[in-house]
Amino acid sequence: MSTLPRSPTENIDRMRMLLGPHITRSEGREIFLVDADRTLCAEDTSRGFLSRAGGDPMAVKARFKELGYCFESFRFHAQAHVELGSAVFAELAPQVASEVVLHPGAVDFLAAAADRAAVFVVTSGIPRIWRSLLEQHGLGAVPVIGGIDPGAPFVFGRAEKGWAARAFQAGARTLVGVGDSDVDTEMLSTADHAVVVVNHRQNEDLVPHLHGHTSLHQVVPRGQPHPGIREIRFQQVAALPDLPKPKSNHGASCP
Repeated sequence: MSTLPRSPTENIDRMRMLLGPHITRSEGREIFLVDADRTLCAEDTSRGFLSRAGGDPMAVKARFKELGYCFESFRFHAQAHVELGSAVFAELAPQVASEVVLHPGAVDFLAAAADRAAVFVVTSGIPRIWRSLLEQHGLGAVPVIGGIDPGAPFVFGRAEKGWAARAFQAGARTLVGVGDSDVDTEMLSTADHAVVVVNHRQNEDLVPHLHGHTSLHQVVPRGQPHPGIREIRFQQVAALPDLPKPKSNHGASCP
């Protein structure tokens, strides 16, 4: 399992195998799916990791610009990291994690949510960084889902986050999604309650896809709030399952 899947079908098969136990254990519970980079913190930790390892983040950026948020782009992104090898991950992931500053209230939110629900940090970046980071804040029991890992690699981008959200939602009492960019569009569109965390680009590639969502909220750790979207603090996100569950929601708005 040391090579990345070569097709979306093969990739979903691997995701089904790796995520299946999490999905089964979460049935009947409230579930939070929380994006990591630029949602819980201001930075993109995988970009810093790749630079520190001697890689070229601009090549990854160029591929996304050329092809968009598709399977091939996310596979290229994952391959650029996975090919560095396990030793580099073991050395650099804790170093990168030690320098990350989480948004105010993020730790309290995750702790409060974990007290009542099944919480998963879901990342298109490097899960090992986020496991180290959560452990530093006493949240080591919160699982991290992501595919950039030399031991069990898979592609985990926009569509794959959507697949995971639908798989979790099928058995969930309530699903809360938290994210910041178009990579999170399908996940947030699927969620019963969606939370946009305002990022350095004012979520310009995400918010237009969420118009019409029946339970849409925003956390504003930086920048300006979006008009017409209910603003809450990070700590209040943990209480969203107390709201009435929407009878229906709109589907993901895909390009």
